[in-house]
Amino acid sequence: MDATLLAAMVIVGISGIIFGMTGFGFALVSVPPLLLIYEPETVVALTIGASLLTSVVVVLSARRDLDLKLILTMLPGAVVGLMLGASMLTYVDPTLLKIVAGMLVAGYSILLLRGFQPTGLNGTWPATLAGAASGALATSTGLSGPPIVILFSARQLTKDAFRVTISGYFIAINIIGLLVLLSRGAVGESEIVTSIALTPAATIGTVIGNRWIRRFTAAGFRKLTLGLLLLTGVMGIGTAAVALV
Repeated sequence: MDATLLAAMVIVGISGIIFGMTGFGFALVSVPPLLLIYEPETVVALTIGASLLTSVVVVLSARRDLDLKLILTMLPGAVVGLMLGASMLTYVDPTLLKIVAGMLVAGYSILLLRGFQPTGLNGTWPATLAGAASGALATSTGLSGPPIVILFSARQLTKDAFRVTISGYFIAINIIGLLVLLSRGAVGESEIVTSIALTPAATIGTVIGNRWIRRFTAAGFRKLTLGLLLLTGVMGIGTAAVALV
């Protein structure tokens, strides 16, 4: 085992802990350090591949709380959003788009942490639009999680329903994304082999996170997810700003 692969295992293991606790944030934690040792195209493939099994682990840990209807409501919008986001890159600077999206996410998460509670997001259309926004941000900025986190927080899903449903949603999105990468030849044998090698470390981290989250109250879990949402926005702004330099 070389030092690069060992470092990657540590990174995805820590990312798995965060993911096991919240059901999202795997890419947020893993991508920045992975970019220091792998090419961007490889990192995308690795995070999608390694996070698939971790999502399954979270779903299996609380499958009775899975809201399949909500996932199916979000998916059509997400598929459309994935295509729209890719098209947006032709007309809009992705770095600028990421800064704007990061500022909106960070600002909104601060409002939620300060007690703001949005209403009117329990219907079908808000879920469909959240999926569309998630898909569009996924292919244009990499920030696919915030729209779903905001929707679930507004609906005040229970801790386990939040974790298992957002993980189920990301399973579907990651499979679609992986198929797209495969069809474009962006994923080769080396990426597949490395993803398989990283999956055990990511899975062990997820199992640990699943156990740790049992100690959190509903209020503590909400603060954790909103804090991670704020970090997502700040990281989006920071990485885009660095790219501009």
